[in-house]
Amino acid sequence: MATQGNNAYRRMSGRLSLNGRSAMLESAEEKLIYLTASDDLSDFDGHDVVVEGELSGTDRLSLTWIGLAAA
Repeated sequence: MATQGNNAYRRMSGRLSLNGRSAMLESAEEKLIYLTASDDLSDFDGHDVVVEGELSGTDRLSLTWIGLAAA
């Protein structure tokens, strides 16, 4: 796993949900990860996705890439 600065760069998958202004990824382990992104993620709401970004803390990912998970 690569690291950038003090934060770990991660690739994760799960179901994306938008809750007001927050985007959340619910992983297969039923862990919630809050996503921070400058892009509009509404096209991914309710879909299974793969995300990449820098993990800060245990529950926040600064998003650098998002795509739909393969069916």
